Amino acid sequence: MRCGLLALALSVAAVGSVAQAAEYEFRLAHYLPPTHNQSANVLADWIARIEDQSDGRISIEQFPAGQLLGIQDIFDGVQNGVAELGWGLPAVQASRFPRTQLLELPFTFRSAEQASRVAQTLADEGLLADEFEGVRLLVLHTHAPGQIHLRQVGPLVPQALTGLRIRFASPGVRAMLAAFGAEPVGVPAPQVYENLEQGVLDGVTFPYEAMKGLRLGEQVRYHVELGLYVLPFYLIMNETAFDGLPEDLQQVILDNSGLEEAMRVGRSWDEEDARGRAYVQGLGNTIVELTADQRQAWVDAVQPAVGEILAAAEGEGADARTIRSRIVELAAQ
Repeated sequence: MRCGLLALALSVAAVGSVAQAAEYEFRLAHYLPPTHNQSANVLADWIARIEDQSDGRISIEQFPAGQLLGIQDIFDGVQNGVAELGWGLPAVQASRFPRTQLLELPFTFRSAEQASRVAQTLADEGLLADEFEGVRLLVLHTHAPGQIHLRQVGPLVPQALTGLRIRFASPGVRAMLAAFGAEPVGVPAPQVYENLEQGVLDGVTFPYEAMKGLRLGEQVRYHVELGLYVLPFYLIMNETAFDGLPEDLQQVILDNSGLEEAMRVGRSWDEEDARGRAYVQGLGNTIVELTADQRQAWVDAVQPAVGEILAAAEGEGADARTIRSRIVELAAQ
Protein backbone atom coordinates (compact mmCIF):
# COMPACT_ATOMS: atom_id res chain seq x y z
CA MET A 1 0.00 0.00 0.00
CA ARG A 2 2.82 2.37 0.92
CA CYS A 3 4.57 1.58 -2.37
CA GLY A 4 1.40 2.41 -4.26
CA LEU A 5 1.04 5.75 -2.50
CA LEU A 6 4.69 6.53 -3.17
CA ALA A 7 4.28 5.74 -6.85
CA LEU A 8 1.18 7.92 -7.01
CA ALA A 9 3.01 10.78 -5.32
CA LEU A 10 5.93 10.47 -7.72
CA SER A 11 3.52 10.42 -10.66
CA VAL A 12 1.75 13.56 -9.43
CA ALA A 13 5.10 15.25 -8.87
CA ALA A 14 6.18 14.35 -12.39
CA VAL A 15 3.00 15.78 -13.87
CA GLY A 16 3.49 18.92 -11.80
CA SER A 17 7.05 19.33 -13.04
CA VAL A 18 5.86 19.06 -16.65
CA ALA A 19 3.13 21.61 -16.02
CA GLN A 20 5.73 23.99 -14.58
CA ALA A 21 8.21 23.43 -17.39
CA ALA A 22 6.82 26.15 -19.66
CA GLU A 23 9.34 28.90 -20.25
CA TYR A 24 6.69 31.32 -21.50
CA GLU A 25 3.28 31.58 -19.87
CA PHE A 26 0.76 33.63 -21.83
CA ARG A 27 -2.80 34.80 -21.14
CA LEU A 28 -5.41 34.90 -23.91
CA ALA A 29 -8.31 37.25 -23.19
CA HIS A 30 -11.68 37.25 -24.95
CA TYR A 31 -15.32 38.02 -24.23
CA LEU A 32 -17.19 34.86 -25.22
CA PRO A 33 -18.43 32.28 -22.70
CA PRO A 34 -16.24 29.19 -22.29
CA THR A 35 -18.95 27.00 -23.84
CA HIS A 36 -18.98 28.89 -27.16
CA ASN A 37 -17.45 27.08 -30.14
CA GLN A 38 -14.76 29.73 -30.54
CA SER A 39 -13.61 29.22 -26.95
CA ALA A 40 -14.25 25.51 -26.42
CA ASN A 41 -13.01 24.32 -29.81
CA VAL A 42 -11.30 26.90 -32.04
CA LEU A 43 -9.11 28.65 -29.48
CA ALA A 44 -8.65 25.48 -27.44
CA ASP A 45 -7.34 23.67 -30.52
CA TRP A 46 -5.06 26.59 -31.42
CA ILE A 47 -3.62 26.65 -27.90
CA ALA A 48 -3.09 22.88 -27.93
CA ARG A 49 -1.15 23.10 -31.19
CA ILE A 50 1.04 25.92 -29.91
CA GLU A 51 1.81 24.05 -26.69
CA ASP A 52 2.47 20.78 -28.51
CA GLN A 53 4.63 22.25 -31.26
CA SER A 54 6.65 24.23 -28.71
CA ASP A 55 7.29 21.01 -26.75
CA GLY A 56 5.60 22.58 -23.76
CA ARG A 57 7.87 25.60 -23.66
CA ILE A 58 4.85 27.86 -24.27
CA SER A 59 1.70 27.57 -22.19
CA ILE A 60 -1.44 29.62 -22.84
CA GLU A 61 -4.39 30.06 -20.50
CA GLN A 62 -7.74 31.34 -21.75
CA PHE A 63 -9.55 34.07 -19.84
CA PRO A 64 -13.06 33.97 -21.37
CA ALA A 65 -16.20 35.99 -20.70
CA GLY A 66 -14.34 39.23 -20.01
CA GLN A 67 -12.60 37.78 -16.94
CA LEU A 68 -9.37 39.62 -17.74
CA LEU A 69 -10.39 42.20 -20.36
CA GLY A 70 -13.84 43.41 -21.34
CA ILE A 71 -14.91 43.41 -24.97
CA GLN A 72 -14.04 47.11 -25.33
CA ASP A 73 -10.63 46.69 -23.70
CA ILE A 74 -9.10 43.73 -25.52
CA PHE A 75 -7.07 45.58 -28.14
CA ASP A 76 -5.59 48.13 -25.72
CA GLY A 77 -5.13 45.47 -23.06
CA VAL A 78 -3.01 43.32 -25.37
CA GLN A 79 -1.11 46.34 -26.65
CA ASN A 80 -0.29 47.33 -23.07
CA GLY A 81 0.57 43.83 -21.89
CA VAL A 82 -2.38 43.18 -19.58
CA ALA A 83 -2.77 40.02 -21.68
CA GLU A 84 -0.22 38.65 -24.11
CA LEU A 85 -2.94 37.46 -26.52
CA GLY A 86 -6.45 38.58 -27.30
CA TRP A 87 -9.35 37.60 -29.52
CA GLY A 88 -11.78 40.40 -30.20
CA LEU A 89 -14.33 42.19 -32.35
CA PRO A 90 -13.35 45.35 -34.28
CA ALA A 91 -17.02 46.40 -34.52
CA VAL A 92 -17.04 47.48 -30.87
CA GLN A 93 -14.49 50.16 -31.79
CA ALA A 94 -15.67 50.78 -35.34
CA SER A 95 -14.08 54.22 -35.75
CA ARG A 96 -10.71 52.63 -34.90
CA PHE A 97 -11.05 50.03 -37.66
CA PRO A 98 -12.71 51.76 -40.64
CA ARG A 99 -10.81 49.67 -43.21
CA THR A 100 -11.48 46.37 -41.46
CA GLN A 101 -15.16 47.27 -41.12
CA LEU A 102 -15.49 47.36 -44.91
CA LEU A 103 -15.55 43.56 -44.80
CA GLU A 104 -19.09 43.95 -43.41
CA LEU A 105 -20.52 45.50 -46.57
CA PRO A 106 -23.63 43.53 -47.56
CA PHE A 107 -24.15 40.63 -49.94
CA THR A 108 -20.45 39.96 -50.47
CA PHE A 109 -19.70 36.51 -49.03
CA ARG A 110 -21.14 33.00 -49.12
CA SER A 111 -19.26 31.49 -46.19
CA ALA A 112 -16.97 32.26 -43.28
CA GLU A 113 -14.14 30.36 -44.95
CA GLN A 114 -14.38 32.52 -48.08
CA ALA A 115 -14.71 35.75 -46.09
CA SER A 116 -11.84 34.80 -43.79
CA ARG A 117 -9.61 34.13 -46.79
CA VAL A 118 -10.37 37.62 -48.08
CA ALA A 119 -9.94 39.24 -44.65
CA GLN A 120 -6.54 37.68 -44.03
CA THR A 121 -5.40 38.45 -47.57
CA LEU A 122 -6.25 42.13 -47.08
CA ALA A 123 -4.18 42.10 -43.91
CA ASP A 124 -1.29 40.27 -45.59
CA GLU A 125 -1.29 42.80 -48.43
CA GLY A 126 -0.93 45.64 -45.94
CA LEU A 127 -4.26 47.27 -46.69
CA LEU A 128 -5.24 47.18 -43.01
CA ALA A 129 -1.79 47.67 -41.46
CA ASP A 130 -2.42 51.05 -39.85
CA GLU A 131 -5.30 49.66 -37.80
CA PHE A 132 -3.18 47.01 -36.06
CA GLU A 133 -0.16 49.13 -35.18
CA GLY A 134 1.19 48.33 -31.75
CA VAL A 135 0.23 44.65 -31.81
CA ARG A 136 1.07 41.64 -33.95
CA LEU A 137 -1.97 40.52 -35.94
CA LEU A 138 -1.95 36.72 -36.03
CA VAL A 139 -5.32 35.92 -37.59
CA LEU A 140 -8.15 37.95 -39.10
CA HIS A 141 -11.29 35.92 -39.78
CA THR A 142 -15.07 36.30 -39.88
CA HIS A 143 -18.18 34.50 -38.79
CA ALA A 144 -20.58 32.93 -41.28
CA PRO A 145 -22.94 35.29 -43.14
CA GLY A 146 -25.52 36.89 -40.88
CA GLN A 147 -29.23 36.42 -41.48
CA ILE A 148 -32.37 38.19 -40.23
CA HIS A 149 -34.31 36.20 -37.63
CA LEU A 150 -37.84 37.30 -36.68
CA ARG A 151 -40.42 36.41 -34.05
CA GLN A 152 -43.64 36.72 -36.01
CA VAL A 153 -43.19 37.49 -39.69
CA GLY A 154 -41.16 36.01 -42.52
CA PRO A 155 -40.91 38.73 -45.17
CA LEU A 156 -39.97 38.17 -48.77
CA VAL A 157 -39.57 41.92 -49.35
CA PRO A 158 -37.51 44.42 -47.33
CA GLN A 159 -40.48 46.75 -46.85
CA ALA A 160 -42.00 44.16 -44.49
CA LEU A 161 -39.35 45.12 -41.91
CA THR A 162 -40.70 48.66 -41.63
CA GLY A 163 -41.05 49.60 -37.99
CA LEU A 164 -39.79 46.30 -36.62
CA ARG A 165 -37.33 46.54 -33.74
CA ILE A 166 -34.31 44.48 -34.75
CA ARG A 167 -31.07 44.04 -32.86
CA PHE A 168 -28.00 45.09 -34.86
CA ALA A 169 -24.48 43.71 -34.60
CA SER A 170 -22.40 46.74 -35.65
CA PRO A 171 -22.75 50.30 -36.98
CA GLY A 172 -22.69 48.94 -40.52
CA VAL A 173 -25.50 46.48 -39.83
CA ARG A 174 -27.43 49.27 -38.13
CA ALA A 175 -27.24 51.27 -41.37
CA MET A 176 -28.42 48.25 -43.37
CA LEU A 177 -31.45 47.69 -41.15
CA ALA A 178 -32.35 51.38 -41.29
CA ALA A 179 -32.23 51.19 -45.10
CA PHE A 180 -34.83 48.41 -44.93
CA GLY A 181 -37.08 50.60 -42.76
CA ALA A 182 -36.48 48.70 -39.52
CA GLU A 183 -35.78 50.31 -36.14
CA PRO A 184 -32.25 49.16 -35.21
CA VAL A 185 -31.80 48.45 -31.49
CA GLY A 186 -28.48 47.99 -29.72
CA VAL A 187 -28.53 45.10 -27.23
CA PRO A 188 -25.50 43.17 -25.88
CA ALA A 189 -25.54 39.58 -27.09
CA PRO A 190 -26.03 38.03 -23.61
CA GLN A 191 -29.24 40.08 -23.16
CA VAL A 192 -30.82 39.33 -26.53
CA TYR A 193 -32.73 36.21 -25.41
CA GLU A 194 -34.62 38.02 -22.65
CA ASN A 195 -35.33 41.02 -24.88
CA LEU A 196 -36.90 38.72 -27.46
CA GLU A 197 -38.81 36.85 -24.77
CA GLN A 198 -40.19 40.11 -23.34
CA GLY A 199 -41.17 41.47 -26.74
CA VAL A 200 -38.68 44.34 -26.62
CA LEU A 201 -37.22 43.03 -29.88
CA ASP A 202 -39.07 41.80 -32.95
CA GLY A 203 -35.99 40.20 -34.42
CA VAL A 204 -32.20 40.01 -34.56
CA THR A 205 -29.29 39.84 -36.98
CA PHE A 206 -26.94 36.94 -36.30
CA PRO A 207 -25.39 34.00 -38.12
CA TYR A 208 -27.25 30.75 -37.57
CA GLU A 209 -24.76 29.56 -34.98
CA ALA A 210 -26.25 32.00 -32.44
CA MET A 211 -29.64 30.35 -32.82
CA LYS A 212 -28.24 27.33 -30.99
CA GLY A 213 -25.31 28.82 -29.08
CA LEU A 214 -27.45 31.57 -27.52
CA ARG A 215 -30.71 29.56 -27.74
CA LEU A 216 -32.26 32.35 -29.80
CA GLY A 217 -33.99 29.79 -32.01
CA GLU A 218 -36.44 29.32 -29.15
CA GLN A 219 -37.58 32.95 -29.44
CA VAL A 220 -37.68 33.49 -33.20
CA ARG A 221 -39.74 31.57 -35.73
CA TYR A 222 -38.67 32.89 -39.15
CA HIS A 223 -35.17 33.01 -40.63
CA VAL A 224 -34.76 35.20 -43.72
CA GLU A 225 -31.81 33.65 -45.51
CA LEU A 226 -30.06 36.68 -46.99
CA GLY A 227 -26.36 36.19 -46.28
CA LEU A 228 -26.47 39.86 -45.43
CA TYR A 229 -23.09 40.56 -43.79
CA VAL A 230 -20.13 39.11 -41.93
CA LEU A 231 -18.31 40.45 -38.89
CA PRO A 232 -14.48 40.28 -38.74
CA PHE A 233 -12.61 39.16 -35.62
CA TYR A 234 -8.91 39.41 -34.75
CA LEU A 235 -6.42 37.27 -32.86
CA ILE A 236 -3.59 39.54 -31.76
CA MET A 237 -0.40 39.27 -29.71
CA ASN A 238 1.55 41.76 -27.66
CA GLU A 239 4.62 42.76 -29.67
CA THR A 240 7.00 42.66 -26.71
CA ALA A 241 5.82 39.16 -25.83
CA PHE A 242 6.34 37.99 -29.40
CA ASP A 243 9.72 39.68 -29.76
CA GLY A 244 10.83 38.11 -26.47
CA LEU A 245 10.45 34.61 -27.86
CA PRO A 246 13.45 32.84 -29.40
CA GLU A 247 13.29 32.46 -33.15
CA ASP A 248 12.14 28.84 -33.09
CA LEU A 249 9.17 29.65 -30.84
CA GLN A 250 8.30 32.71 -32.90
CA GLN A 251 8.10 30.33 -35.84
CA VAL A 252 5.66 28.12 -33.92
CA ILE A 253 3.36 31.12 -33.50
CA LEU A 254 3.76 32.09 -37.16
CA ASP A 255 3.12 28.53 -38.33
CA ASN A 256 -0.29 28.76 -36.65
CA SER A 257 -1.13 32.21 -37.97
CA GLY A 258 -1.98 33.79 -41.31
CA LEU A 259 -4.02 32.62 -44.26
CA GLU A 260 -4.32 28.89 -43.60
CA GLU A 261 -5.23 29.51 -39.99
CA ALA A 262 -7.85 32.10 -40.92
CA MET A 263 -9.47 29.68 -43.33
CA ARG A 264 -9.34 26.88 -40.76
CA VAL A 265 -11.19 29.11 -38.28
CA GLY A 266 -13.67 30.13 -40.96
CA ARG A 267 -14.46 26.48 -41.70
CA SER A 268 -15.17 25.89 -38.03
CA TRP A 269 -17.63 28.79 -37.97
CA ASP A 270 -19.30 27.42 -41.11
CA GLU A 271 -19.66 24.01 -39.50
CA GLU A 272 -21.17 25.55 -36.38
CA ASP A 273 -23.50 27.62 -38.56
CA ALA A 274 -24.74 24.45 -40.27
CA ARG A 275 -25.48 22.95 -36.85
CA GLY A 276 -27.41 26.10 -35.92
CA ARG A 277 -29.47 25.93 -39.10
CA ALA A 278 -30.29 22.28 -38.47
CA TYR A 279 -31.24 23.19 -34.92
CA VAL A 280 -33.91 25.71 -35.95
CA GLN A 281 -35.24 23.26 -38.51
CA GLY A 282 -35.58 20.74 -35.71
CA LEU A 283 -37.58 23.28 -33.73
CA GLY A 284 -40.04 23.54 -36.62
CA ASN A 285 -39.07 27.12 -37.47
CA THR A 286 -39.50 28.47 -41.00
CA ILE A 287 -36.47 29.19 -43.18
CA VAL A 288 -37.38 31.83 -45.75
CA GLU A 289 -35.43 31.20 -48.94
CA LEU A 290 -35.57 33.90 -51.61
CA THR A 291 -35.70 33.69 -55.38
CA ALA A 292 -33.10 35.62 -57.36
CA ASP A 293 -35.58 38.41 -58.05
CA GLN A 294 -36.63 38.63 -54.41
CA ARG A 295 -33.02 38.76 -53.31
CA GLN A 296 -32.31 41.54 -55.80
CA ALA A 297 -34.99 43.66 -54.13
CA TRP A 298 -33.04 43.44 -50.87
CA VAL A 299 -29.77 44.25 -52.66
CA ASP A 300 -31.35 47.34 -54.22
CA ALA A 301 -32.91 48.47 -50.93
CA VAL A 302 -29.63 48.35 -49.02
CA GLN A 303 -27.66 50.56 -51.40
CA PRO A 304 -28.12 53.78 -49.37
CA ALA A 305 -26.45 52.01 -46.46
CA VAL A 306 -23.52 50.98 -48.67
CA GLY A 307 -22.92 54.61 -49.56
CA GLU A 308 -23.20 55.60 -45.90
CA ILE A 309 -20.68 52.97 -44.79
CA LEU A 310 -18.18 53.94 -47.49
CA ALA A 311 -18.53 57.63 -46.64
CA ALA A 312 -18.01 56.94 -42.94
CA ALA A 313 -14.80 55.00 -43.68
CA GLU A 314 -13.55 57.77 -45.94
CA GLY A 315 -14.29 60.25 -43.17
CA GLU A 316 -11.89 58.27 -40.97
CA GLY A 317 -9.17 58.55 -43.61
CA ALA A 318 -9.60 55.18 -45.31
CA ASP A 319 -9.33 54.71 -49.08
CA ALA A 320 -12.64 52.92 -48.83
CA ARG A 321 -13.48 52.44 -52.48
CA THR A 322 -10.07 50.97 -53.32
CA ILE A 323 -10.34 48.51 -50.43
CA ARG A 324 -13.92 47.69 -51.32
CA SER A 325 -12.90 46.95 -54.92
CA ARG A 326 -10.15 44.64 -53.68
CA ILE A 327 -12.60 42.84 -51.40
CA VAL A 328 -14.97 42.24 -54.32
CA GLU A 329 -12.07 41.06 -56.51
CA LEU A 330 -10.80 38.62 -53.88
CA ALA A 331 -14.30 37.33 -53.12
CA ALA A 332 -14.76 36.44 -56.78
CA GLN A 333 -11.64 34.25 -56.85
